[in-house]
Amino acid sequence: MSLSTAISKIKTYFSTLLDFQSRIWVVHIFEDSITEQSFVINEDAFKEPLEWMRKRDYQSKMLDRVDKMKISQVIEIQFEDKMHRLMRVK
Repeated sequence: MSLSTAISKIKTYFSTLLDFQSRIWVVHIFEDSITEQSFVINEDAFKEPLEWMRKRDYQSKMLDRVDKMKISQVIEIQFEDKMHRLMRVK
């Protein structure tokens, strides 16, 4: 492996690591017409990417969608009997 290839791989690794550390989502959960919850999820507070979602048993397909979100993107995920609306804000 050449030095430039190694440096490129190191840059990519740290870029990915820093991106994970700075991601923030707003998660709004609709349970029924009366019950709603909102959370601000800052990945700086977690040890691994998508840890909050993993702890709530998001399926791997859902995790893939969330992980690929761009800043200001909004997605909706039907999860159990609730609708989760996620917006990536950073």
